[in-house]
Amino acid sequence: MRRRGVVGYFIAACLVRAADAAAIVGVVLLGRDEGLGGLTGVLAACLTIPHLAGPVVAQVLDRTRAKRAVISAAAALYGAAVLAAVALIGPAPFAAAASLLVAGACGPLLTGGLSSQLAGIVSDRPVALRRAQGMDALTYGVAGTAGPAAVGALAASLSPGAALTAAAAMAGVGAGAVWLIPVRVGENRRPVAGSSVARSLSYLWRVPGLSRATVATAVTAIPLGAVPLIALATVETLERGPASLALLTAANAFGGFVVSLLLIAFPLRGEADRLVRYGTFAVVAALAAGAAIVGMPSAVVVFGVVGAATGLLFAASLAARTAYSPPGAQAQVFTSIAALKGVCGSLGTAVTGAVLPVGSAAIFLMATGLALLAALALLLDRRPPAAATS
Repeated sequence: MRRRGVVGYFIAACLVRAADAAAIVGVVLLGRDEGLGGLTGVLAACLTIPHLAGPVVAQVLDRTRAKRAVISAAAALYGAAVLAAVALIGPAPFAAAASLLVAGACGPLLTGGLSSQLAGIVSDRPVALRRAQGMDALTYGVAGTAGPAAVGALAASLSPGAALTAAAAMAGVGAGAVWLIPVRVGENRRPVAGSSVARSLSYLWRVPGLSRATVATAVTAIPLGAVPLIALATVETLERGPASLALLTAANAFGGFVVSLLLIAFPLRGEADRLVRYGTFAVVAALAAGAAIVGMPSAVVVFGVVGAATGLLFAASLAARTAYSPPGAQAQVFTSIAALKGVCGSLGTAVTGAVLPVGSAAIFLMATGLALLAALALLLDRRPPAAATS
């Protein structure tokens, strides 16, 4: 790896992604504090719904030479829009919603868009790139844990407004940290002509390696996105209290954290398409282990293993996106798959919330079935991974 570049990337990615994860929690806390009731959920959704427009927003990144400038500007605009929302949520919630939509539109550049640039700051050696992808997976885990935790602590000790302001500031600092990343390989040369949104989206099924990564990521995101609610069902089945719910959620995050560290030390090897298959079957096995839960000790182990399998599949998905994305469409491919993952995760949360009364065993069975369908689809698709179909 180019150490300076990777360290700069890690700092910037953790900051901007922590801001993105923290802002949603901050908006909910501030909305409740202002007594907005049901409108609070709408405001939070304004930060997530625009991720569906990720391929459109990412076109800017694919078509420009100044990629750091675009990502830095997106982080700065995200912070400014969230800061404006802090002042508007109470007196003008609909104006706050518009401001949060602007912030949400910047989100895809801070997640999938930033990940799409990683290949340009490491050496051409496959082992270095795979190690960097493990590090990238780690940034998501750190950000998704530290960001909301920091906002929750600030909201409790100061106020929800101060907490959301801190999330905005985090994005602003991240905008500056983006410039710690060295000039991307080829950034000073004329860029490859950008692909249209429609053509970039078509790669998700025309390029078999991307198609299988998309299926694996999207379908498994339905149960994996609902892990907090599956933990709730498990706690209720075991007749335990709220502390046990926090323990299972922490075990899941810890599993992902540990596997990300291991993938940095011992990077994935082999063809990315095959790694996606292995990651998918790892998720199937981890979810199937839910049937073995008989008490809290076994539940902690299972949720930790689910977190580890999730991290493994995510790193494999990053490898596939990097390996098979055509020139001029990298950012759009990364953000498209990330958007599908987010939508499917939200769907899983909604469905799981509706079936909570059936108990954790049945929910784990349904989750395993979904993941198994994805694994079987990958096995049945025998196309060469890098060959595009017409």
